[in-house]
Amino acid sequence: MRIVLIGFMGTGKSSVAPLLAAKLGLKTVEMDDLIVPKAGGKSIEQIFANSGEAGFRRLELAVAKDLANEEQAVISTGGGVVTNQATLDYLAQNSTIIGLFASFETILARIGQNLPRPLFQDKVQAKTLYDQRRPLYNQYSGIRVTTDDKSLDEVVAEIVTKVQNP
Repeated sequence: MRIVLIGFMGTGKSSVAPLLAAKLGLKTVEMDDLIVPKAGGKSIEQIFANSGEAGFRRLELAVAKDLANEEQAVISTGGGVVTNQATLDYLAQNSTIIGLFASFETILARIGQNLPRPLFQDKVQAKTLYDQRRPLYNQYSGIRVTTDDKSLDEVVAEIVTKVQNP
Protein backbone atom coordinates (compact mmCIF):
# COMPACT_ATOMS: atom_id res chain seq x y z
CA MET A 1 0.00 0.00 0.00
CA ARG A 2 1.25 3.43 -0.95
CA ILE A 3 -0.51 6.60 0.15
CA VAL A 4 0.35 10.10 -1.04
CA LEU A 5 -0.91 13.03 1.00
CA ILE A 6 -1.53 16.29 -0.85
CA GLY A 7 -3.01 19.56 0.35
CA PHE A 8 -2.27 23.18 1.04
CA MET A 9 0.29 24.05 3.70
CA GLY A 10 -1.24 23.80 7.14
CA THR A 11 -3.79 21.10 6.29
CA GLY A 12 -1.89 18.53 8.36
CA LYS A 13 0.13 16.45 5.89
CA SER A 14 3.38 16.34 7.89
CA SER A 15 1.55 15.73 11.17
CA VAL A 16 -0.80 13.06 9.81
CA ALA A 17 1.79 11.12 7.77
CA PRO A 18 3.77 9.47 10.60
CA LEU A 19 0.63 8.63 12.59
CA LEU A 20 -1.08 7.16 9.53
CA ALA A 21 2.05 5.21 8.59
CA ALA A 22 2.33 3.75 12.10
CA LYS A 23 -1.35 2.77 12.06
CA LEU A 24 -0.99 0.99 8.71
CA GLY A 25 2.47 -0.49 9.31
CA LEU A 26 4.08 1.65 6.60
CA LYS A 27 7.09 3.92 6.55
CA THR A 28 6.85 7.71 6.36
CA VAL A 29 8.47 9.67 3.56
CA GLU A 30 8.60 13.48 3.80
CA MET A 31 9.39 14.80 0.31
CA ASP A 32 10.89 18.07 1.55
CA ASP A 33 13.37 16.08 3.65
CA LEU A 34 14.56 14.35 0.46
CA ILE A 35 14.78 17.58 -1.53
CA VAL A 36 17.30 19.18 0.86
CA PRO A 37 20.09 16.60 0.32
CA LYS A 38 19.35 16.56 -3.43
CA ALA A 39 20.05 20.32 -3.35
CA GLY A 40 23.43 19.79 -1.70
CA GLY A 41 22.10 20.45 1.79
CA LYS A 42 20.49 23.79 0.99
CA SER A 43 17.33 24.51 2.97
CA ILE A 44 14.01 24.91 1.20
CA GLU A 45 14.29 28.68 1.77
CA GLN A 46 17.80 28.72 0.24
CA ILE A 47 16.63 26.72 -2.77
CA PHE A 48 13.85 29.24 -3.42
CA ALA A 49 16.23 32.17 -2.88
CA ASN A 50 18.93 30.78 -5.19
CA SER A 51 16.95 28.88 -7.82
CA GLY A 52 13.41 30.20 -7.51
CA GLU A 53 10.26 28.14 -7.57
CA ALA A 54 11.24 26.57 -10.91
CA GLY A 55 14.47 25.22 -9.39
CA PHE A 56 12.59 23.84 -6.42
CA ARG A 57 9.99 22.16 -8.67
CA ARG A 58 12.80 20.48 -10.68
CA LEU A 59 14.18 19.00 -7.45
CA GLU A 60 10.68 17.97 -6.38
CA LEU A 61 10.21 16.18 -9.72
CA ALA A 62 13.54 14.38 -9.27
CA VAL A 63 12.47 13.20 -5.81
CA ALA A 64 9.11 12.01 -7.17
CA LYS A 65 10.99 9.99 -9.81
CA ASP A 66 13.19 8.50 -7.08
CA LEU A 67 10.05 7.52 -5.15
CA ALA A 68 8.32 5.91 -8.14
CA ASN A 69 9.14 2.41 -6.89
CA GLU A 70 8.72 3.18 -3.19
CA GLU A 71 6.04 0.88 -1.85
CA GLN A 72 4.64 0.43 1.64
CA ALA A 73 4.88 4.12 2.45
CA VAL A 74 2.91 7.21 3.35
CA ILE A 75 4.40 10.07 1.33
CA SER A 76 3.85 13.62 2.56
CA THR A 77 4.22 16.17 -0.23
CA GLY A 78 4.75 19.91 -0.29
CA GLY A 79 1.75 22.13 -0.87
CA GLY A 80 2.74 23.03 -4.43
CA VAL A 81 3.27 19.49 -5.71
CA VAL A 82 -0.03 19.77 -7.61
CA THR A 83 1.38 22.51 -9.84
CA ASN A 84 3.46 20.00 -11.82
CA GLN A 85 1.56 17.27 -13.68
CA ALA A 86 4.72 15.20 -14.24
CA THR A 87 5.49 15.13 -10.51
CA LEU A 88 1.94 14.02 -9.76
CA ASP A 89 2.15 11.34 -12.44
CA TYR A 90 5.15 9.76 -10.71
CA LEU A 91 3.55 10.01 -7.29
CA ALA A 92 0.22 8.61 -8.48
CA GLN A 93 1.72 5.34 -9.74
CA ASN A 94 0.28 2.51 -7.62
CA SER A 95 -0.87 5.03 -5.03
CA THR A 96 -3.95 6.23 -3.27
CA ILE A 97 -3.83 10.02 -3.34
CA ILE A 98 -5.49 11.58 -0.32
CA GLY A 99 -6.26 15.28 -0.27
CA LEU A 100 -6.31 17.00 3.09
CA PHE A 101 -8.47 20.10 3.14
CA ALA A 102 -9.02 22.90 5.63
CA SER A 103 -10.59 26.33 5.47
CA PHE A 104 -8.26 29.25 4.86
CA GLU A 105 -9.04 30.53 8.37
CA THR A 106 -7.96 27.21 9.89
CA ILE A 107 -4.76 27.25 7.85
CA LEU A 108 -3.92 30.77 9.00
CA ALA A 109 -4.50 29.76 12.61
CA ARG A 110 -2.21 26.75 12.19
CA ILE A 111 0.69 28.34 10.35
CA GLY A 112 0.34 32.02 11.14
CA GLN A 113 3.23 31.76 13.59
CA ASN A 114 5.47 30.14 10.95
CA LEU A 115 5.40 32.97 8.40
CA PRO A 116 7.08 33.75 6.11
CA ARG A 117 7.34 30.62 4.00
CA PRO A 118 8.85 30.72 0.52
CA LEU A 119 5.53 31.20 -1.30
CA PHE A 120 3.54 32.47 1.67
CA GLN A 121 4.92 35.89 2.48
CA ASP A 122 1.65 37.52 3.51
CA LYS A 123 -2.03 36.67 3.90
CA VAL A 124 -3.12 38.18 0.59
CA GLN A 125 -0.53 36.19 -1.35
CA ALA A 126 -1.41 33.09 0.66
CA LYS A 127 -5.13 33.44 -0.10
CA THR A 128 -4.37 33.80 -3.82
CA LEU A 129 -2.28 30.59 -3.74
CA TYR A 130 -4.96 28.81 -1.74
CA ASP A 131 -7.65 29.78 -4.25
CA GLN A 132 -5.45 28.75 -7.21
CA ARG A 133 -4.45 25.37 -5.79
CA ARG A 134 -7.70 24.20 -4.19
CA PRO A 135 -9.21 23.02 -7.51
CA LEU A 136 -6.00 21.08 -8.23
CA TYR A 137 -6.17 19.29 -4.87
CA ASN A 138 -9.77 18.37 -5.66
CA GLN A 139 -8.82 17.18 -9.13
CA TYR A 140 -5.98 14.90 -8.01
CA SER A 141 -7.46 13.53 -4.78
CA GLY A 142 -8.91 10.04 -4.89
CA ILE A 143 -10.01 10.47 -1.29
CA ARG A 144 -10.79 13.82 0.37
CA VAL A 145 -10.58 14.48 4.10
CA THR A 146 -11.39 17.76 5.79
CA THR A 147 -9.16 18.46 8.80
CA ASP A 148 -10.94 21.49 10.28
CA ASP A 149 -11.91 21.00 13.93
CA LYS A 150 -10.57 17.41 14.01
CA SER A 151 -7.78 15.94 16.09
CA LEU A 152 -4.93 14.17 14.34
CA ASP A 153 -6.29 10.86 15.62
CA GLU A 154 -9.72 11.63 14.11
CA VAL A 155 -8.15 12.50 10.75
CA VAL A 156 -6.05 9.31 10.77
CA ALA A 157 -9.07 7.18 11.72
CA GLU A 158 -11.12 8.71 8.89
CA ILE A 159 -8.35 8.03 6.37
CA VAL A 160 -7.91 4.44 7.53
CA THR A 161 -11.65 3.83 7.20
CA LYS A 162 -11.78 5.35 3.72
CA VAL A 163 -8.68 3.45 2.52
CA GLN A 164 -9.90 0.12 3.85
CA ASN A 165 -13.50 0.61 2.65
CA PRO A 166 -13.26 2.43 -0.68
